[in-house]
Amino acid sequence: MSQTTLIKVKDLYVNFYTYAGVVQALDGVNVDLKQGEILGLVGETGCGKSVTSLSILNLVPAPGKIEGGSILVKKGETNDDVLLMDDPELRQMRGRDVSMIFQEPRAYLNPVYTVENQISESMLVHRKEEFLKRGIGELEKEKKGKSFEAKLYRRMITKPSSITTRLLGKLSRQRVWKKEAQKEVVSVLKSVEISDPDRVARMYPHELSGGMAQRVVIAMSLACNPSVLIADEPTTNLDVTVQAQILNLIRQLKKKYASSILYITHDLGVVAQLCDRVAVMYAGNVIETADVFEVFKSPFHPYTRALLESIPTPGKEFKSIPGLVPSLVDPISGCRFRDRCRYAMEICQKTKPPFLEVKPGHFAACYLYGGS
Repeated sequence: MSQTTLIKVKDLYVNFYTYAGVVQALDGVNVDLKQGEILGLVGETGCGKSVTSLSILNLVPAPGKIEGGSILVKKGETNDDVLLMDDPELRQMRGRDVSMIFQEPRAYLNPVYTVENQISESMLVHRKEEFLKRGIGELEKEKKGKSFEAKLYRRMITKPSSITTRLLGKLSRQRVWKKEAQKEVVSVLKSVEISDPDRVARMYPHELSGGMAQRVVIAMSLACNPSVLIADEPTTNLDVTVQAQILNLIRQLKKKYASSILYITHDLGVVAQLCDRVAVMYAGNVIETADVFEVFKSPFHPYTRALLESIPTPGKEFKSIPGLVPSLVDPISGCRFRDRCRYAMEICQKTKPPFLEVKPGHFAACYLYGGS
């Protein structure tokens, strides 16, 4: 597996300014996604998983605000900080470089537009030139490039600002873009294993089942062949059979599109069968990161151990994690897990433990393994 880092989140702080107080949702999150891997971001509800994913796209909703840190996204040969991008740069990055599969598909599908319109929307933002070249290629095959239309299309690419192009090309371009986008929509619906994609492309969201709606949202995220996919609990509210189909589909799409995937979940069983590495979150912090087999075999952080011990296992006594998750409006000082930790020391009350590499590739934020 390549060690090229596609996304690097460093010291990310996010606050939500509410009437109840300032919610310190993310408290210096550090996580990275490497090329060709599926990274599982796992933790309890409310620990900051979804806020981390939305921060990567700079889509934190109001009253949230990113207060500090950096989010580097690899674009070609450069690493650009998402937090320093202006609106046009963000629009180019979203969909083309990084795309997201949202948790509730029906909340992100517009009920008044067809599936085809919604999938083709991002295509027509990022892939117009590709569609134009493809249309020229098809015309040259059909008419050997001698038609007026083929000559006009070539001129659109070579001299896009000329008067002739502007006067005659607008309607022709739109016709080519629409025709190529229609074909591409059918192709991407096939790739997510939707039967009869021509018919589904003409359907509206209310006509789709839950599983089909999720596949359409996945197709939307794949519309521009992004290098990174963020999947925010994409199997929520689906029955077990459909969940298994979606997970298998994600695994196949990773191979087909060579995408890296940040998979957000609270289900350790899904992490075990799908992910290459795992990052464990607790109360706004990433507290452990390692290869998925390493985390399940020998977890370092006391919270990760307690989380694995709390999984119901036949023949074993069920162990719950004592205490409650601390309030993020007024979080406790030092380690946020200290009130529930059997290994808590005096230093845990004073300062937040550093995120250290305990062994090659295995990081943990705990004073049991160093720091001062």
